[in-house]
Amino acid sequence: MNPPNHVIDPDGEVIIILRNANSPFAQPAGNPLTSRDSDVFPRLHGEAQIPVEVAKALNFHSEPLRGKGSKKGKDKKKKKGRPAANLVALEFNSPNAERAPEACFSEEPAVEEAAPEAYPTEEPAMEAAVPEEHFVEEHPPEEPAVEGPAAYGDFAASPVQNCLRIQVSAKHLILASPVFKKILSGGWKESITFFQKGSVEVTAESWDIEALLILLRAIHGQYYQVPRKLTLEMLAKIAVITDYYECKEALYFLTDLWINNLEEHIPTRVSRDLILWLWIAWFFQLPSQFKLSTSIAMSQSDGWIDSLGLPISDKVIGSMNECREKAISDLIDLLHETRDAFLHGTRGCVFECSSIMYGALSMQMQSSKLLLPKTGAPLPNLNYNCFVQTVMAFKSPKWCDTHSGYSGYGSCYPHNCSDASFASVFATLEDSLAGLELDRFTN
Repeated sequence: MNPPNHVIDPDGEVIIILRNANSPFAQPAGNPLTSRDSDVFPRLHGEAQIPVEVAKALNFHSEPLRGKGSKKGKDKKKKKGRPAANLVALEFNSPNAERAPEACFSEEPAVEEAAPEAYPTEEPAMEAAVPEEHFVEEHPPEEPAVEGPAAYGDFAASPVQNCLRIQVSAKHLILASPVFKKILSGGWKESITFFQKGSVEVTAESWDIEALLILLRAIHGQYYQVPRKLTLEMLAKIAVITDYYECKEALYFLTDLWINNLEEHIPTRVSRDLILWLWIAWFFQLPSQFKLSTSIAMSQSDGWIDSLGLPISDKVIGSMNECREKAISDLIDLLHETRDAFLHGTRGCVFECSSIMYGALSMQMQSSKLLLPKTGAPLPNLNYNCFVQTVMAFKSPKWCDTHSGYSGYGSCYPHNCSDASFASVFATLEDSLAGLELDRFTN
């Protein structure tokens, strides 16, 4: 058994084996979050597509990491069977234990070993009976060497390099986390092994190693080794791991300190950091930050708002997209209703007023590509904030009313009724949507 890379408790009975450490975190799964800011999500350093052959050989799972939803506001399904899909417990030095994880601990990848039995070394007995004069030695055609995982450079080395061992205390894990409690004392095969042998290995996948160590040190009460200041990215990673293991109480004394010391403020435009802030506000139950984050996301997003794989409640994401689409639909309907009102003369003080305003509104809706149908879902690339600003920038026509005086000479006065100005017609519009209330999803 290899020694642990990190020791939280030197007398600890549990070794957490972290595979594929530092996997890509909170990355868009398909369409970018916003088409206007396509560079908001730069590729992580060293990120690349893995060939299919290598993925199969390494049994590599490329699906984005998804933790479980927060306790509040999200309906959780009851766990059935084993308490965690990516947790496996193995007894130390057990002859019957599965040996697959040992590939992560060996000094050299197993794929580099030669396979001497790839071709038979002896000819079959039937071929030995052929007379020598009729025997013609045939050489099998040379086949190209099958490139194993090692042929792809970093891809083969990644499982070895990213497999880390952390020694921790079983008592601290059981006390802090219901997930670990089920693993170590829930009556499963793994917990029986733990009671019989006194030690156990637990496998975790894809977590950021620094975030995991910070959480484990907090669980073990080693606050002197916990940083007092984190980046937004690191706090979001810690929150995901904490949510997965259901141990938020372990961070009770650190949460306010970390949030107050954050240097990254909530961005005013849709970006990856905005979704990270939304996740932090949701997980740590921050009402004002949650309302502001949802407001900016709904007002500034060009399309469907995505959680980036973070365990934000589906109700929250669904409500945000529903509110955004309804606001855009209502604005499209308002334009059509106003245009129809000018057309039928229900708006405008006189015929000339209705006619001029109808033509001006129709032309500007057409030139701004806002002459959209009333029915149907909003176009995916519509931005509510930009939509409102475009409407408010409509140019109002100017004309004069002519009145005849007693002397017979006409006088010209600018027409200034309330319906002759688009700023007045659309005065009730606001370029931002009200954010969602946190207690709507937590009560």
